[in-house]
Amino acid sequence: MVPSGWDVKKIGDVIQLSSGDTKPSDLQINKTELQPFPVYGGNNVMGYSSQNNSDKPIVLIGRVGEYCGITRYIDEPCWITDNALFTKKIDVSINTEYLSLSLKYYDLSRLRNKGGQPLISQKPIYALKISFPPLAEQFKITAILSTWDKAISTTEQLIANSKQQKKALMQQLLTGKKRLLDEKGERFRGEWQIYELGDWIREYSENSVINEQYEVLTSSRGGLVKQSEYFTDSRISQRDNIGFNIIPPGYITFRSRSDDGQFFFNRNEFSFTGIISTYYPVLHFPDGDSTFFLNYLNRSSSAFAGYSVGTSQKVLSLNALKSIKARLPKKEEQQKIASVLTAADQEIEALQNKLEALKQEKKALMQQLLTGKRRVKVDEVAA
Repeated sequence: MVPSGWDVKKIGDVIQLSSGDTKPSDLQINKTELQPFPVYGGNNVMGYSSQNNSDKPIVLIGRVGEYCGITRYIDEPCWITDNALFTKKIDVSINTEYLSLSLKYYDLSRLRNKGGQPLISQKPIYALKISFPPLAEQFKITAILSTWDKAISTTEQLIANSKQQKKALMQQLLTGKKRLLDEKGERFRGEWQIYELGDWIREYSENSVINEQYEVLTSSRGGLVKQSEYFTDSRISQRDNIGFNIIPPGYITFRSRSDDGQFFFNRNEFSFTGIISTYYPVLHFPDGDSTFFLNYLNRSSSAFAGYSVGTSQKVLSLNALKSIKARLPKKEEQQKIASVLTAADQEIEALQNKLEALKQEKKALMQQLLTGKRRVKVDEVAA
């Protein structure tokens, strides 16, 4: 049912789309005074140029590839590549930013072709019919939702800042450049000793004896996750898993094979015991602090490639990892360092939870405002 005062419009009757151009010849990664214009691909900024082929607010639509159908509003002079479509003309009855919100809510990725490389053409977009409120109401809805966008953007920046601060903190604390206070309030002293990691690592080598003995887990770059949620292919999550490594809560694992020489360490943060492929050794640190070593290993992981073997795929065995020598503090100082890094992680997690809540609030608000289920007052809004 069309809300009172709203009009159903065929998109092809109110906008004209155009494909972008090939990448500018002077494309570079960083913005400079001579190359100030952002260059957009199918979704995001891919670099900067001295040239622009758009100088007014537009709606950009990913045309091909992974970002096919992605919609975004751009309100600055820029260069649009041929991986995207953009609005060349928009009817005066339509606010550009509101149009972007409407198309994003509709989700144009549903209009992708059904085979081969993902692609979206102008024809199915033009055929869409969308209900539009009066222009004044479009402006008001856009203003309301922009408040959420600003809050989301601010929170994203706070997260980025907090992650950078933690990275700097790790650089100081995990190398001994900055020493913390002990239980007596005195700064830790004394040189860190050189150990082999094997002096601290203990392998946990229990294996499953029946199929589906515990939840199957996967160690990804984003953390340890349930395999049933990580893979969409049910055949992977339902295969025989007798003999998998058992990983109790608090224990650490890593994928011993890497295509790029990067090895990521994850801890089982779940409240339950899981199982994981034998490609993932399971280890713990009974005489050290687990959080300290988890941070230390991930910060140092890029250097571990030198201890791996293989050409196209690098393999870092647990024995090779244990043989690596490192300068490390005693357990008491490890615990103090871990407590500081844990506090930094908790701050980041709180911000991430806030960000997710803001996104969900905006999503719910869009559903109400862009369908007319909730109307806004426009008495004081100038079209």
